[in-house]
Amino acid sequence: MKQVNVYHPFLFSTFKRDHSLMLSDLKWKAFESHDFLGDGEDWALLLENMLSEKNPSLLEKLTFGDETLMFTIHSEDKDALHAIAEMVFEFYDDDDLLHACITRYAQYEFEPELISKSS
Repeated sequence: MKQVNVYHPFLFSTFKRDHSLMLSDLKWKAFESHDFLGDGEDWALLLENMLSEKNPSLLEKLTFGDETLMFTIHSEDKDALHAIAEMVFEFYDDDDLLHACITRYAQYEFEPELISKSS
């Protein structure tokens, strides 16, 4: 029986205490329509900006790979990687949400919106 990948759309691997997620389908066309290459650096830009706005404490637990033809994230915290996978899963296969995320977060001079927590 095939096991469900709880890290979809990523592939998950572990070596000693270093866990990593790898994204091989980078959705090139979606990024190209916004004048980006859609390489690993563009994915890192999108997710770093998204996390700086939505979950800065999670961002501190991650290291982004520097590969061009794929996108990787490393962490010693397996739960942090699972949270990233869930976040990306929300928009990865939905073209409209993917384009909205690229428009919002794939910016070099990104300014996060302050999210106020009401009591």
